[in-house]
Amino acid sequence: MTNLNNPRSTLHALVPMGQGMADVESLSSYFCRLAHSHGMTARNLAAWTLDHYEQPVPDDFKWFRRSFAGMSMETEQWAAWLAELTGVANLDHLTLAPWRHLISNPSLTSVSDRWCPCCLSEDREREQFPYLRLTWDLAPVAACLRHKVELVSKCPHCGKSNVRNRASTVVIGYCTSCGGFLGNAKAAPATPQALWVARQVGLMLATLPRIASDGVATLLETIIERMAQGNVAAFAQQLGLSKSGVWHWVRKGGLPTLPAWLGIALHGRIGLERLFAGELSNWQLPTEPVQFSMSLSASPRKGIQSRKLIWEDLRQQLRAMLVEEAPISLADACLRTGLDHKLLYLRANTEARAIVDRYQRHQAASREAKEIRLQAQVGELIRERFDAGFEGMSAREVWQTLDSDLKTVRHTYRQVAKAIAANDPK
Repeated sequence: MTNLNNPRSTLHALVPMGQGMADVESLSSYFCRLAHSHGMTARNLAAWTLDHYEQPVPDDFKWFRRSFAGMSMETEQWAAWLAELTGVANLDHLTLAPWRHLISNPSLTSVSDRWCPCCLSEDREREQFPYLRLTWDLAPVAACLRHKVELVSKCPHCGKSNVRNRASTVVIGYCTSCGGFLGNAKAAPATPQALWVARQVGLMLATLPRIASDGVATLLETIIERMAQGNVAAFAQQLGLSKSGVWHWVRKGGLPTLPAWLGIALHGRIGLERLFAGELSNWQLPTEPVQFSMSLSASPRKGIQSRKLIWEDLRQQLRAMLVEEAPISLADACLRTGLDHKLLYLRANTEARAIVDRYQRHQAASREAKEIRLQAQVGELIRERFDAGFEGMSAREVWQTLDSDLKTVRHTYRQVAKAIAANDPK
């Protein structure tokens, strides 16, 4: 028997979008497309993958909490697993793993999900599967270089955030909350600064780094020597960095953040792809300081008079809230007083903690009362079922007959199953 050069893979061998280009697909997007191609939810595919590699699957497992965009060991592990299962090589290039020896983790990935609606609309117009770009997940990038617009973070239909791929079932390009097309969002024109950052990061992603891990210290020393004649303090001041942070790079083997590398590229007039390739031989420093032309708007605080706080009156107001019939949350107390919760904890700590404690006890009592009602209602339904001659009743059938407010009880199906077991005469 002859050996097969391309043996059949366990999962579909999907081809990543934009590989080797500035708009390379992110591993999160690739994973969602892979799940969709198998007719599975992203959550089920993630759980299956963990089980396949004999890894534990927690009860409250949420696949989108996995680190798919960064450069952690977990990121590399998922890239390796998916590469083995699909037979597609270099899936770590859909992450920042190749730059792990050059860039530190802080200020790397965005806290909220963002996207360029023009890119998603263009994907659909070309009759291709919309996909998420890796650049959208990087915190410093706030614009799309291709369409010269700012990235957006809210669904244009329901107005919710983090609805791009944070769900069990994901169809790329569509809101996970309302199902609306995310490409319908309106995007504002991008600033020159944002476009410059997007261009630099795009060039970086399109060109894999050629500097080895043992050459980073020499690279940084050369940069400091060229830009500040080896003076760490002057270099730090020039880029607006902390002197201790730069010393950490030089003496302790620390790594600059992505914003710090962008600052070096800006002030040194050199692209990130050239920096990470070590191409410094023909590097010419600018003769004048770099300055973006920025049109500054008027201060939003102009004309606003400072508010004088009388704390004794405010504490009395908070104490009055404590004797109201309906307990309120600290957030409601902040709205009524017009103060931030941190300020309340600082200047009215006793009253703020009392409001929180009263509200939490009220919420706990409400949950307990709902659970008792749920148990009673399920017990009554089960008894009626058995009296009618039926052998049993599924948890889903019980859930459909519950009062609407009881369906909001945490772990409803678990509570229903518990009540069914308690009332089963067998």
